[in-house]
This record gives sequence, C-alpha cells and structure tokens, in this order.
Amino acid sequence: MMDRVFGLSLREKMLGLAVLSCLVVLFNYPQATVAQETNLRIQSWNLRYDSKPNDITVQQTIEGLNSTLPIDVDTKWFSNYTEQPWSSRRIGVKNEVQFNNPEIFTVNEGLHRQVEDLKELLGYPYIGVGRDDGGEAGEYEAVFYNPHALEVVSNDTFWLSDTPFEPSKYPGAGSYRSATVVHFRSLDTGSTFVLINAHLDDQSDDQRKLGAALVKYRAAYEVENKHVPVIFVGDFNSQVTGDSDGAYLISTGQQTFSESDLNSTFTDKYSNSLTDFNFLDILEETPAENRMGNLATFTGFKDTTSGFSRIDFQFASNTTDWEAVRFKVGDNWYDDSFYLSDHRPVISDIVLN
Repeated sequence: MMDRVFGLSLREKMLGLAVLSCLVVLFNYPQATVAQETNLRIQSWNLRYDSKPNDITVQQTIEGLNSTLPIDVDTKWFSNYTEQPWSSRRIGVKNEVQFNNPEIFTVNEGLHRQVEDLKELLGYPYIGVGRDDGGEAGEYEAVFYNPHALEVVSNDTFWLSDTPFEPSKYPGAGSYRSATVVHFRSLDTGSTFVLINAHLDDQSDDQRKLGAALVKYRAAYEVENKHVPVIFVGDFNSQVTGDSDGAYLISTGQQTFSESDLNSTFTDKYSNSLTDFNFLDILEETPAENRMGNLATFTGFKDTTSGFSRIDFQFASNTTDWEAVRFKVGDNWYDDSFYLSDHRPVISDIVLN
C-alpha cells in the first residue's frame, strides 16, 4: 500500500511519465511542411471615366434608389443604352464586385472621385495614383484588395513612356499611360505574388507595344528576383489579331521588342536574364469546360454588337507556380437597367501552388 500516492501505484506513475515524455518529443519534433494552395479571384474592369460629373453624393444616390419591385409586363427590356453619369452607375458597379467577392479588383479609367467612391462602397483599400501627375490628377490604374485576405508588401507606379520614372506621355499617344505594381502576401498561406495593372493607349500602336514591353521586362525581373508568379491585367486597346495586335503579341512572346529601345535606366534597375519569359492568356489556360460568359470585353454604349471586341485581358507569367481554374467575362448591361460601363468586367479564379 505504501507504493500508492494519490490513488496511483508507483508503476502507474512511471508509465504515465513515460507517455508524457513521448508526447513532449513528438510535439517538439520538426513537422513536415504541407504546401498550401492560395485561391485568388481577380476582377478587372474599365469603369468608363466620370464623363458626366455632378455633385451627387453616394448617400444621395442610395436615398434616390427605387425600392419598389419592377413588374415584368411593364418593363421595356434592354431599352436604356445611353451613357449614364457615374453617380448613377456606381451602385451597380459596387454590387457587381461585391457579388463576385474577389480578393483583388482592379480598375482602369477611374478618376479620383470614382476610386474614392468605391473605397467607401466596397470597404476595400486601394493602391494607385492619378497618371497625369502621380497624385490625384487623371485616371487611376487602381488595385483594390481585400484586407482580410491580402497584405501589401510593396508597390510602385511607372509610366509607359520613354521616361518611365516620371509622369510622362509617349510621343503621339493620346494620353498619359501608367502601370501600378503591387507585391502581395496571402494572410492565410503566406504565398506571395505580384500584380501589374495597366492601361495602354487608344491612339498609338507604338505606345501600346512599348507599354507591353516595359511591363513584360519588369515582370521578368519580379519572377527572377522574387521567385513569384506575376499577373498582368488591364485594358490593352489591343486585340488578339489585326492591326492593333502588337501589344498582345509582345506580351505573349509571339512578337519581339528590342531591349535597346527601352529606357536604359529602367532596364538597369530591373535587369534580368529571363530571355524565355512570356505571359500566358488566362482565358486560354483555363479548361474549356470552365470558361463562361461573354467573349467581347468592349461594347460601347449602344444597342448593337457592331464594334464589339476583346481588348481587356488577364495574363499570368509562364511559370509553373499557378493554375487557371475558371474564367468569365461578365455583363455590363442588364435587361431592366442601363450600361454600368462601356466595358465588361473580366473575372478569373486562379490557384497559386
């Protein structure tokens, strides 16, 4: 009876200590790391700039919405195709983005008022500057992101011109053109990637080619030095074939652009040795059974398909650290409403391996 303490025998105590020791060793032994996949939904959209500005606030727009249910027999389907002010369009844009619930939402043509409105409506912060002065003037190539899913490691803007490190316009281009670069980290998995959002010129094919070449060169540097996939999205004003296909062909490696024609300070800063780097079209990389929605991304404000084209793209680096899952070109005009933009939103689901 003397070998029992608090109801346990000495033999039972010794056995318990042995089990405890094994558990301590087990929990302190280095565990094999299980690779985690990072799921990303990316939505990119040319918003159409605020061409009909007014002083109507977001709250006034919300208060002015019609809360009564429409009656289908009284509805004239697809009847209102004229361009509406941003103050009328912004709630529809907000709803479209929130319904898709992307980790990243990028915009082209957004003026300061527009990106600030979306920041308020979506509750997403954004990265980006006005392209005309690097401040608030001109259109933004803004990158909104879900702060509960992603954090920003670093970011910068460069201009798609002969002087990329200052607000500048390529000779013969219709507008200043810029690219927003954001290095992200997933809060869930720790995976990192770089996203570049750009808007190429609508008038100069030479600018479009230069812009694509600058982005491609910068992306190769990111892949080589950060060992991350790079995603490139935006309005290219360039089609897959035809007279305006130069930017698409350069991006995808089907046409070359001489490094000597790029700004030497830019190529020195982002020097890389990846001569085989190219972008892949995410639509093309998506399994055929997972492609959905429309094909054309540009529609204009009209009730005819004349002039429809696919000029808004989502690309990713030709590396093995990502995979396309789904792809969709959404809608910008619903049957009882009006155009939210003259472009349709592009949405993809990808996995970072």
